[in-house]
Amino acid sequence: MTSFRLTGRALAALLIAAALSGCAGQKAAADEAGAPPPTLDGAATPGCGLARPTPSPIETAGSTMWPTSASLDDLLGRIGTAGESRFAEHFAGLEVVPEKGHAIVYRVPSADFDAFVQREAGDECVYLRDAAFGRSTLQALADKVINDSAYWRKQGIQINSTSAGNDGTAVTVGVLPADVARARVELPKRYGTAVPIIIEEQEPIRAW
Repeated sequence: MTSFRLTGRALAALLIAAALSGCAGQKAAADEAGAPPPTLDGAATPGCGLARPTPSPIETAGSTMWPTSASLDDLLGRIGTAGESRFAEHFAGLEVVPEKGHAIVYRVPSADFDAFVQREAGDECVYLRDAAFGRSTLQALADKVINDSAYWRKQGIQINSTSAGNDGTAVTVGVLPADVARARVELPKRYGTAVPIIIEEQEPIRAW
């Protein structure tokens, strides 16, 4: 039972891999790949106003995937590294939208962090969206819950995992299906409600 935490380039690499993973619903997104990026709350880098080629999808094993450019990959690595060090109070997470060729940075509004992203982005398109909490705040709570696993077992609640949401909204806690209802009542009693806790049904994580 561990709390999942990634830093720097590892964070960006995992997010990119997740965004590239094939799923049945991606076929519909392919039909819209030529459309301009959606209007998002917050700021955008100048590259979002530039014409750019539509990413070419890759069909494999019945799924549609879009590769992320090396330049965008490198940019997200730099943003992730700076976000978890220099701007830890503001940086929440990253999201890649490979079929559109852009990325999203979630952050607690910060003129300095926004200026950093704008400066680093070059011609890449990155949207900056508001987050309620920085990753460091959410991760601190996620770590606290997972470190209290022994306590919760004594209370009859099995904590399987915790994670800090990339969009800066909440901490997600996975518990056994039978424990969901009680966990939704008991965890806020112990940790308060200042930071939202989302309780999800999750079977035990088995080591192979």
